[in-house]
Amino acid sequence: MGYAAPRIAAEAVAKQGIDPSQPILDAGCGVGLTGLELSKLGFNAVVGVDYSSKSLEKSQERGCYSKLLRADLNKPLDFEDNHFAAAQCIGTLTYVENMCGLMREFLRVVKPGGIVQLSHRLDLYDDAYKGALSELTDNGLWTLVHHSEPQPYIPGHQDFGADQAIIFDVFRIN
Repeated sequence: MGYAAPRIAAEAVAKQGIDPSQPILDAGCGVGLTGLELSKLGFNAVVGVDYSSKSLEKSQERGCYSKLLRADLNKPLDFEDNHFAAAQCIGTLTYVENMCGLMREFLRVVKPGGIVQLSHRLDLYDDAYKGALSELTDNGLWTLVHHSEPQPYIPGHQDFGADQAIIFDVFRIN
């Protein structure tokens, strides 16, 4: 259906100079499409978390994750501080109610100098979402290194088509 977000996200991580042997968090990994794209680029320490047990089973079948865990992204993440070289949340923010809490958790679990990559639907890229991102930027906790133009979301899907777009943002942890 033309869903290119997993490939775009994986390529963006690679462009940021993240060491492929370092752990990467794929938050809201779903059925493992982004993890699969990361593995194609040589990333071999990808940890996937998702709320859906069925999605985690599909992710396990792909064989591209070093670890898979069930987690609610609206609650604190069960990882040590500064554990990951990168975290990404691709195609999942629609389901997050505690956006500020999740962003702060990414700041906590990603090492200084690491990156956080997010994708969000353009129709939901509202003042509240922008405010959550800006607060962390304005407080010097992360720096925006990439903000994409709107990209097609799932152009071949009957519910989204060419009308729906997503934005990718990449932040470097200060």
